[in-house]
Amino acid sequence: MKLADDRGGDVVVRLYEACGGAVRAARLTAGFGLAAAYDCDLLEQPGTRLAASEDGAVVLAFRPFQIRTLRLRPTMRPSQGEVR
Repeated sequence: MKLADDRGGDVVVRLYEACGGAVRAARLTAGFGLAAAYDCDLLEQPGTRLAASEDGAVVLAFRPFQIRTLRLRPTMRPSQGEVR
């Protein structure tokens, strides 16, 4: 997990299926309000928008040993003048 390289305020999360089995319904919940979630490539370019459930979780399916990179857009982005 890290901040996106373009400094846009999004969070990038890389997940993988490590046990060699298909997963139909893994749930990812963020510790912040989630405005949107996208599958993205390794260069962090957003692709397909993922649907979130009513509680803000993203439900994901995985093939055996699949790696997925997600870009999470918080509902509130840090201001550009904020010190981290």
